[in-house]
Amino acid sequence: MTESTKTLLAMLAHVASGVAYFLTAQEVMNMALVSPRAQPLTGMIYLSDAVSSALTHALTSRGGGHQTRKDIRGKSSPSAFPRAALLLPVFDIFGLTCALESMRVLGGPLYQTLSGLLIPFSALLSAVFLKRKFTTAQLSAIGVVIAGLAVKAKEVSDAATRSGASVPTGGVLIAIAATVSYGFRGLTMEYLSKSKTPLSGNAQTMLMGGVGFAAFVAYSASTTYRDMDGLVWAYYNKSTRSSSDVLKVHAGNMLARAFMVKMMMAVVSSAGATQLALSNAIRSVGVIVFSHFIFCPEDARQCLSYNGAVSAAMVVTGGLAYALSAPSKSKTVATEPSITRRSSTIHARDKAKASAASAGSTSIRRRSARRG
Repeated sequence: MTESTKTLLAMLAHVASGVAYFLTAQEVMNMALVSPRAQPLTGMIYLSDAVSSALTHALTSRGGGHQTRKDIRGKSSPSAFPRAALLLPVFDIFGLTCALESMRVLGGPLYQTLSGLLIPFSALLSAVFLKRKFTTAQLSAIGVVIAGLAVKAKEVSDAATRSGASVPTGGVLIAIAATVSYGFRGLTMEYLSKSKTPLSGNAQTMLMGGVGFAAFVAYSASTTYRDMDGLVWAYYNKSTRSSSDVLKVHAGNMLARAFMVKMMMAVVSSAGATQLALSNAIRSVGVIVFSHFIFCPEDARQCLSYNGAVSAAMVVTGGLAYALSAPSKSKTVATEPSITRRSSTIHARDKAKASAASAGSTSIRRRSARRG
């Protein structure tokens, strides 16, 4: 199986699980179980990440050892924790919080369209910080995706003009903030995947999930707990709901999120942050299409039009073209072979020094013998 095929399969799995994740997240918002200020979805998402990564670690640690690297003498030693990993939870928490708030204010389809800005932004970050070079075919594919997203954005703008209702500026700015934060998160993940002391995708998920859930608990203790009745029980008691339906949606959201994150890590480690941004764009198309059939009767913002269908086709075509194009050329990071080469050089120098010392010792003994 070629590298392009592996990347394509990981991307398709990421898209499928991502569509399920966003649709169930939208349904949770529509249920209005508690006040948005309580941030319940954020806590549920991070709990899912923490549990899934802990289970994966428990299963994989049974048959293998800990992640190690060889030092210059060839001995195994524990991998050093990369400091750049500390940025992951910061970017992820800020990005997720902004994304969920933007979805609530703008509706799912408009947020998904605006999140397409992640594509050129991720490409720019990879080129500047990781020295990644893109082929003509890859740049053309990115251009097709951006053009498709522009078609959808123009449609939304025209619809707002005709109806006389302006698009909420605050929601747009929040969506852009989420995109910028996610761009730096993708850059950090790609850097960690290719650094000298790589942090596995599961370890990255555990870090983001654990820190994110701890932040949610701290937020709930300081905010929600002060007004538990107003932020939780008053909302929940407004209408009758089926407990089984609520549990099904929550369980589906957590499972979809857990699988989506694992596929996200696979895409980044295989093809980089820009490929992940393109995969997110195709996922956004899937969310828009399925939202039309599921949420359109209750919310006109979720409906799909002719221009929306054209936009979807362009985004999917561009994303698949990028995935199947030739691998990009990027500046390689020093890995094990280079360490081995340096090790051979050091051993050669040590041997030369030892020979020189031995020769010096012999000459001293000879001079001592003459004096005697």
